[in-house]
Amino acid sequence: MRGSHILSFTGISIMLTLTSGALAGQLLYNLALKKTAVQSSTNGTVGTAGRAVDGNRDASYQRGSCTLTSEQSDPWWRVDLVNVYTIGAVMIINRDKLENRLDGAEIWIGNSTSISGPESIRCAVISHIPKGQAFYFPCNSVKGRYVTVFLPGSAKVLSLCEVEVYY
Repeated sequence: MRGSHILSFTGISIMLTLTSGALAGQLLYNLALKKTAVQSSTNGTVGTAGRAVDGNRDASYQRGSCTLTSEQSDPWWRVDLVNVYTIGAVMIINRDKLENRLDGAEIWIGNSTSISGPESIRCAVISHIPKGQAFYFPCNSVKGRYVTVFLPGSAKVLSLCEVEVYY
């Protein structure tokens, strides 16, 4: 029997892996916690970019725990990790309502604030995260300082309740 499970606490996660009957644990640190985040726009006063890195895993925008952009073409959200890290995974918590808004969003990692340059690599495309749920996206040890969530298309709204970045 094999498999992995991640136990998470504020700012720290523990990945437990069962392989060939042995249990191994790995301590993971959330590199994005309390770091500076920005986004393409903000709808209202509550949905600021920093809500996604505040350590609050509540999936309710109404309780002030999620980001929210205005409706626009190609909205994005980005966190500055300050230093370059080798990223192993990115975890995203979706809102408890309007769950399909994140469908098709892309996770980019790089050393530039632009995702169109050669210094950025697309880690994952979000096909769907059920409402109020967390999902981990493996990033295969991509190196970078900036993690960007980009939602391509016109008339889109980007909302994230928590983004955690692990090395």
